[in-house]
Amino acid sequence: MLLADLGADIIKVERPGQGDPARNLGPLVGDQAAYFISINRGKKSITINLFSEEGKQVVRSLLADSDVLVENFVPGTMRRFGLDYENIRGDYPKLIYASISGFGQDGPEAQRPALDIVVQAMGGLISLTGQPDGSLVRPGVSLGDSAAGIFTALAIVSALYKRGNNGLGQYIDMSMLDCQVMMVENALSRYFATGNVPGPIGVRHPVAAPFQIFKAKDRDFVIAILTDDSSVWHRFCQAIDEPDLAKDERFQGNRGRMDHYEDLAPLLENIFSKGDADYWLDLLMQADIPCGPVNDIAAVVNDPQVKHRGMIAKIPDRSQGEWRVANSPFKFGDYETGPAGPSPLLGEHTLEILGETAGMSEHDIRRLKDIGAV
Repeated sequence: MLLADLGADIIKVERPGQGDPARNLGPLVGDQAAYFISINRGKKSITINLFSEEGKQVVRSLLADSDVLVENFVPGTMRRFGLDYENIRGDYPKLIYASISGFGQDGPEAQRPALDIVVQAMGGLISLTGQPDGSLVRPGVSLGDSAAGIFTALAIVSALYKRGNNGLGQYIDMSMLDCQVMMVENALSRYFATGNVPGPIGVRHPVAAPFQIFKAKDRDFVIAILTDDSSVWHRFCQAIDEPDLAKDERFQGNRGRMDHYEDLAPLLENIFSKGDADYWLDLLMQADIPCGPVNDIAAVVNDPQVKHRGMIAKIPDRSQGEWRVANSPFKFGDYETGPAGPSPLLGEHTLEILGETAGMSEHDIRRLKDIGAV
């Protein structure tokens, strides 16, 4: 999706008659899943039966005019099709070949299937998310899936840059678990430094205070003070009209506030419970203290800053006329990025791609369809 937003021509290869399982995940918009529409915008869909020899040859014909191949099967699957990197690299020396899997292409867990929650759990993320009493929760977004996709896109762009220098393609082995391990680097650094195993700490930060969610009279908001600069703490105390806090020896410096967190947190919770969130946020923003409301998704869509940045985009939709999706976060000075078009119907571009990209005749394409290869 990110590469499509950046202008790449993306061909999504799907199984004839079935397609991507995400097509059936609700809620539905007309006859398409809202999630599928969002993450497949701007792509083209072709159906290919990889279990047929003719289907495999179709893939090879497409590779002749492709820069990158991305697959996310269990390791070894592409080898069974004869389409693994070692089998095809000689014929396509400039090809960037990226494999995304749960645990990577090697190691004792390599052959296991994995979905988002599995790698979140095994990568330590879930162990850090929840309340101090040990009640663990899964984060509200699929960070295991998203991280692997983002890191793969970055790796592909880097590999293309390298190819621009040496003219050669290369193989990318991306593990969802590896990505999760990298994302818990803060917890890892604390473990290596102290030997203590980090656990869930609820709404607060493990090494800074006040850096957490607070409950105002009407709703939640956040404050994020991550500094030893005494002037920031003094501005904070002045903003909330609590000058005695600024003088309290227990709360001098971040270390002091962390050491006496059990004293500080109840004081602040009591203070903030007496006013509405907007009241406190206005005072804190005037004092240049990092803070913000806890927005639900409806509030995100209507947030003035989100609107100003154009982060909700519209794409064409066959049943609704148009559909709103999250826009690309890339903002370049010289050209625009973003959703390039609607999500594709299953196999919508098969004839176009086989004819224009693979150079096949109408007769050959008809024969492939008749035998179930596409």
